[in-house]
Amino acid sequence: MTTAQQGRTMRIMISTGHLGTAPSSPESFHAGIDTRPDYLIADGGSSDPGPVYLGENVTLGHFIREELELFLTASRRRGIPLVIGSAGDAGTNHGVDETIRHLREIASEHRIPRFRIGYFYSEVPAARIKTALAAGAHMPGLGGFPDLTAAEADRASRIVAVAGVHPYMKLLDMGADVIVGGRSGDVAITAAPCIRAGYPEALAYHMGKMIECASLVAEPFMGKETIIGTISDSDIRITPYHPDQRCTVASAAAHSMYERASPYFEHALGGTLDMRDCRYEQFDARTCRITGAQWVADAKLRVKLEGARKVGERYMGIVGLRDPHMVRHVDDAIAWCRSAVAKRFPDTRYELHFHVFGRNGVLADLEPVRGATPHELCLVVEGLADNAPLAHKLTDLAVRMFFLARVPGAKGSSGLAATTKETMRSSPGYVWNVNHTMPIDDPMELFPVHMTEAGV
Repeated sequence: MTTAQQGRTMRIMISTGHLGTAPSSPESFHAGIDTRPDYLIADGGSSDPGPVYLGENVTLGHFIREELELFLTASRRRGIPLVIGSAGDAGTNHGVDETIRHLREIASEHRIPRFRIGYFYSEVPAARIKTALAAGAHMPGLGGFPDLTAAEADRASRIVAVAGVHPYMKLLDMGADVIVGGRSGDVAITAAPCIRAGYPEALAYHMGKMIECASLVAEPFMGKETIIGTISDSDIRITPYHPDQRCTVASAAAHSMYERASPYFEHALGGTLDMRDCRYEQFDARTCRITGAQWVADAKLRVKLEGARKVGERYMGIVGLRDPHMVRHVDDAIAWCRSAVAKRFPDTRYELHFHVFGRNGVLADLEPVRGATPHELCLVVEGLADNAPLAHKLTDLAVRMFFLARVPGAKGSSGLAATTKETMRSSPGYVWNVNHTMPIDDPMELFPVHMTEAGV
């Protein structure tokens, strides 16, 4: 370490873990931004809400524009670079373009002086994947998925690659004041400016992990409050900006284990963050200090791919059961409904799902609590078919059949407490069908970068 490096720090602020879905608290946001951090960063997406947003190319957040307005006006006023990753929820090309459109409109409305927007795309055409497979590339599945095939890639409505730090660093080198990124690893968005500034990769990636979800790293839980991470050449420190929150050893260590199969490793394009030897210390009453992570570079580059396949159009209905006998025999009632639909649509391709809330509606077959008998149940009936009218018809039939369900030992009418007045149209049904890694030679090859301008 040089003498000039000793004592240097970089401060990065995050106020939301998913832009537009749970709006940033304005009080802690302004408390944080007024300290003039070096960067303002926002993760614009997630795969947590499921594959429909990637498959349909739509956004989830209803507060995206107003959060972008808060971020852009505050950051430009202070000359702080703004970095947005996984734009538009799924990080599709459309999500990037829509985010830039919002930024242009906001800049014009607020008469913000001219600034540069750097952006990159993450979508990967199925043809690109098929060409690589034909040339002998091996694309193993993650989380139990079989190896990727050309046929499965073709079935995906849309595929994105998950970027690392590289396109962000490139765009900063090109002079971007604001960056809008396609699908990205959560930790990469924060790690990129830190690594570009010469801070240790292990600390940079670990800080990305710690502040990716804003105030989830702090206690007590308060939704989306502002966090600032401070990196030096020897440690990272995490501080919340709500006056009643604190980042403790327990809250920080717990967040390091968040959203992964192993609590010790975080994979990103180019390597793995190894947290087995991390040390968490209370730096002050509200700040946690973290050291000890290691960065293990990959010998060969592999990029994660995400793709969604459409199952069909979808309708949903809700049924409430209160009669004790019907509650005990809910499986018989479901079987009755399934049989009625099968008889009415004997040669039709469809899917029918019954989610039994009050028994195992969340975890389904993984539910560890067995044998409990609740006094009431809520059933969400979900029907999917090739077209909307058919999905509507068969779902409505399945819901109505609960009125007529015959279960063992029943006398008189069934114990239906409530049902939807009308079966409701839902978003189309999608499943993840691409959850794989693809070999690449250059970390930038799937992420073309561009530059534009906005403002007056």
